[in-house]
Amino acid sequence: MSGKKSLILYVLKILETETDERHPMTQTELTSVIASALPCDRKTVGRNINALIGMGYPIVKTTRGCYLSGRKFDSDEIKYVLAAVRGEELPAEMSPEERAALADRLRPVLNRLYRTYE
Repeated sequence: MSGKKSLILYVLKILETETDERHPMTQTELTSVIASALPCDRKTVGRNINALIGMGYPIVKTTRGCYLSGRKFDSDEIKYVLAAVRGEELPAEMSPEERAALADRLRPVLNRLYRTYE
């Protein structure tokens, strides 16, 4: 895959794994991370962010940087699932309705990633 085609994937992957509302990244920071694997500049990264927004990705731009919003799970839900899997004391009480909603959002992710079925 050419560098230009790879760059947009690098931008998306970093936004997915390294950013959230509390941890946005500037175009300069994104460029620094990507530059270790692929030559790029800040303006090119900015154009790729705009292209991703144009494709419908929920990227939010702020004065502190940008981040990918619309996560499937919030940090409390992730802590809850990890504690449950590890057999630890659950960090917060969830109602039966909240647990059911979490399971409904978790099931398609696991099915898609691991091809598991009930």
